This record gives sequence, C-alpha cells and structure tokens, in this order.
Amino acid sequence: MGARTFGYSAQVKPFLWVFIVVTPLEILLVELIVPWFWLRATLLVFGVLSALLLGWQIRMLSKFQHSVDDEHLWLRYAREFEYRIPLAAIENVTQSTTSRTLHRTRSVVDGTLVLEISGSTNVSLRLSAPQQIDLGRRGAHEVTKVEFWTDDPGGMVRALRK
Repeated sequence: MGARTFGYSAQVKPFLWVFIVVTPLEILLVELIVPWFWLRATLLVFGVLSALLLGWQIRMLSKFQHSVDDEHLWLRYAREFEYRIPLAAIENVTQSTTSRTLHRTRSVVDGTLVLEISGSTNVSLRLSAPQQIDLGRRGAHEVTKVEFWTDDPGGMVRALRK
C-alpha cells in the first residue's frame, strides 16, 4: 500500500509567511528610525535570524507530516516529536472537532493524548489497549485515547478504517 501522508499545518503556515514578509519591512523601518549603527546592526542580525528560523519552521512542518502505512499511524509535529501507534491498537476512529486551548502542541489530559494545532483537534482515536507515551520532561503517560489535528480529517479517518 505505501504510506499516505497528511498535513497538519494549513492553519499555522499563513501566519508564519506573514511574519517572513513583514520582517524586511521591520528591518527597513529600523534603518530609518534608529540612529546608532551598532543597534541597527544588532537588530539586522536578529531580523535575519528570525526570518531564517521562520523559514526553517515552515520547511519542517511540510517535511514531517502525519502518515499511515500498512502497520502504523505516525503522528508528528515538525521535528519536535513523533509518535507511532500500531493500527491494530486502534479500536475506533471518528472525525470530531474539539477545542481545548492547552497552549501546548502535545499534552495528556485524563488518559487522552492531545496533539492540538491552534487550540483544536479534529480526529479522535480510541485505543483497544493503553499505549505508553513519553512527553520528555513531563514524563511518560499511559493513554487510551488520542486526539489530533489534520488538514484532511475525512481522508485520515478513511485511511485508518481500511
């Protein structure tokens, strides 16, 4: 079958592009307003670094997408994290929008792994057996449900129901 990929950053990318476009305007404005060369040079360096970091973030969001292969669902967010869930462990999958606004890209709430984008999720999985999820410094947790965002929730649900 091969892996099918699903993006999750359609809500975030326009804002990143706005900041990339505005950065040169900001640099120009600083050049016109700030009289000290040393401060203009420092702010120029920070402006260029900011634009480069934003471009890198857009690239990582495009490169590391969710995917479904013959055996696993891979949930990702840029290079920040990657979770592998066996398809055999998925008991039920539904498309439902949930807003929690946890202000984190990943959290565990009452046994549910929440991978939100802009404070929302739109696909929910119920697992047949608890899965161990490592949140790094926030420790490992057992989860029986997963909620996440994808730009194509209908396609994701169809891919997981096969």
